[in-house]
Amino acid sequence: MKNLLKVGVVACLALFAACTTVVVKEAGPEVLLPGEFIESVDANTALVKCTGIGADMQQAIDQARKGCLEWFITNQLAQSPAERQAYLAQQQAVFAKLDRYVAIPPPGAASGKGKGVKSRIRLSDERIKVEIITDVHSKMLQDDLVALGIIQSKDDMLAAVGMPTILVYPGKATKGNKGRQQMESAVTEYLTENRWEVKDPQGVADLNKIIGAIGEVTGAEEDEAAKIAMAVGADVYMVFDVLQSKGEMGDVAYGASVKAYETTTSRKLGEKQVTGPARAGWKAGEEIKAFIEAIRDATAQVLPQIMAYWKEDAPKGNRFTIVLNKAPKNADMKVSNALKRNCAFVKVEVSTAKTVQLKAQCKGDNMEIAGALDSILSSSFSDQPYDFATKTGNLLIVNFQ
Repeated sequence: MKNLLKVGVVACLALFAACTTVVVKEAGPEVLLPGEFIESVDANTALVKCTGIGADMQQAIDQARKGCLEWFITNQLAQSPAERQAYLAQQQAVFAKLDRYVAIPPPGAASGKGKGVKSRIRLSDERIKVEIITDVHSKMLQDDLVALGIIQSKDDMLAAVGMPTILVYPGKATKGNKGRQQMESAVTEYLTENRWEVKDPQGVADLNKIIGAIGEVTGAEEDEAAKIAMAVGADVYMVFDVLQSKGEMGDVAYGASVKAYETTTSRKLGEKQVTGPARAGWKAGEEIKAFIEAIRDATAQVLPQIMAYWKEDAPKGNRFTIVLNKAPKNADMKVSNALKRNCAFVKVEVSTAKTVQLKAQCKGDNMEIAGALDSILSSSFSDQPYDFATKTGNLLIVNFQ
């Protein structure tokens, strides 16, 4: 009888197991708190502040580190919707190498920008919230994301759309500053370290003559910088300002502002204001370090904004400013209508008795567009002599006699 009962129980358990379906839900991407950029340590490393919550101190710190990692990926590297989706699909594979990308924060003071655990709060018996500042190894992370196919390599992206060239120019508050040259060099050096091409106005022959021929640049917030950017053939111009603020006991700190504009339209692409940490103003060399830290940090945070715009806009073609001086009657309409057959976008910005100025976005370099423009002018105004005064990267100036 006992054996029969045993057999019956086993049979019932087997039947129950066979009839019960266990549904295992796949875990979606882990939801993390956003990070905050603190400063650029160098071309390969960034300092980031993040928040994490966990059952104990270690779990909270690890979640904060994941937050640092995800924030840096989605805000600095994987900026297109497709890239972000690719990252989320491989989030766990990326997190498996957390120690490779994000440093464990060392013990540190709660105040200031230095690395360490900045705060810890017990939310309940089971939850601790921490705030940390730590290093993100940005270059290593970027290389691995490219290898995983999550983001496009800079070389591949640039091969497809080209790299924007940049003019660096001081703002009104900085022009008369005794440290202007060092400030400008700090921005330029950071850009070149990260392989951006920086245009130098000193290397352009007849610069003032070209600027004078451009005439009025409508809609430009920084007229002088915009004209120089057109004259040197820069796709983007960056205007920087650095202001000093005195601290206590002789300390000195600097706030830096960097704005980036697309040259031909004067559209603002990005802006960032950063206040650097105070340094001992009485100690030799510390004041220079104070403003260099601030300006480099602001520049580092504007660059991803420029690249996000460039990735989206550059495949549509290059942008050009076309100026016709002493233009014949109806030149605005004839040139505009003809260019629309070759360009994605054409707009007449200025049309007066003396000058016609157009903005255009066309697939082709300056020489190809100059050739198209030459064909238009020669066929439309065969009895009006003209010559090209300027053919820079994004500026074409034609003078009619």
